[in-house]
Amino acid sequence: MNEKKNGFSTSKLDLSNRNITSLNISTLIPPNITELYISNNKIKDLPDEILNLRNVRVLDLSFNDIEYFDNTPIFYETIEYLDLSNNKLLGPPHWVWTSNPSKLNKLNLSSNIHITEAFQNGYFEEILKYDCLAQNIIIYNCNLKKHKHLLGTFKNAKQLEYGTSNISKFCHTNKTDTVVWKILENINDLEVLNLSNTAVWYIEPCIGMYKNLKVIDLTYNEISKLPDEFCDIKTLEICILSHNYIMYLPDKLFKLEKLNTLTIDNNELCMLPTYICKMPCLRKLDLYNNFLNEMPDGLDKFDEIDLAMNYFEEPSHEEYERKKEKMRSNVTDRFDGRKKVEEKSDSEHTHLTDDELISCGSESRGDDNRPLSSPEDWDSDEYWIPHLTPKTNNPQSPWIFFVKKKISEGNFCPIDNHTVPIADQVKYEKLCNPTIDYETDGQYDDLSDDAS
Repeated sequence: MNEKKNGFSTSKLDLSNRNITSLNISTLIPPNITELYISNNKIKDLPDEILNLRNVRVLDLSFNDIEYFDNTPIFYETIEYLDLSNNKLLGPPHWVWTSNPSKLNKLNLSSNIHITEAFQNGYFEEILKYDCLAQNIIIYNCNLKKHKHLLGTFKNAKQLEYGTSNISKFCHTNKTDTVVWKILENINDLEVLNLSNTAVWYIEPCIGMYKNLKVIDLTYNEISKLPDEFCDIKTLEICILSHNYIMYLPDKLFKLEKLNTLTIDNNELCMLPTYICKMPCLRKLDLYNNFLNEMPDGLDKFDEIDLAMNYFEEPSHEEYERKKEKMRSNVTDRFDGRKKVEEKSDSEHTHLTDDELISCGSESRGDDNRPLSSPEDWDSDEYWIPHLTPKTNNPQSPWIFFVKKKISEGNFCPIDNHTVPIADQVKYEKLCNPTIDYETDGQYDDLSDDAS
């Protein structure tokens, strides 16, 4: 089929879903082809006739059985979009790195779980010497956990999909760690970053360096908090944090002046920043299934919102229902109403003696992402900010964990050791050193903490 696209004559041929195992190039594919779609077939090898095509701009080879595509095709100077996803690649297409296809904009290598098998005998180190010039990179489910430095070769990337929110048996094959943030430091022009399902548990403060980032997706990870530097991404418009362990958001969230969508459903939020409903561009707010005890004020401003499954009654008016339905237009398996608190019978409540209370601190638990504290931490407000805890239906369980944590560290401080109650000492210090409120310009009248 011939047509015009962007002012250019286009010859398009779609051979998808035909159970093709080999190609008869002379009869099937005209030499002036510019868009060629051969997905969902059984092709193992590409014939030389395809490599010798001169004008190909779009080549879709997804869902085949291709193992290698290393030979440089003649169309490397014209190719704009190459899709090799869901194949059996044993290594990335070598020519994409070494031949510098300058017009290549989009490269899809996703769901090739054996793509790193060729990274032996110095081959991986050789690839790292080159840069891939593509701007849109899709490389999730590729088992890169031992070869994450390949991401550093995508220095021109504006969109990087290293993870996916579509859960599959391969969804953790790109399992990452804090090293990934150091690798991504070289990609300065990122506008879209997807790290879903990559087992991210900590976000480095260097996240604030992305001055062009518009969309970030961190769905299905193990994140317990966001660093304050996250609020330095002033270009951020869409922030997706669904299915994590976040208990609070940074107080400086209001600095994200362009943020229009905040999706933080299925977390452990027990509080919200004071000014979240006054953020100028925020129009979509998803708070479904959290631990919130109070409904935020200023809900009228939102175009889409979901407050179900928290510890307060949902609004019942028609306008809220309409906004909630709009928020759920692409979401399934959600419930309405208030989250139930699991009530314990008297026999289930634990009555501990002092010795038993101290012994409970010796219970082992996984790393909660915080270093061991010192006894002085009892006087630190920072320590008592909520941190990662197991998901639960009991809204007070995080605080029980904090007490056990302090006991296990040997920092338990019996109240009898204080001749003057701690509460009275705090009140006295506040009287002697009152908090100074500063006036600020702009839309917020007061950004200081409320005095207790």
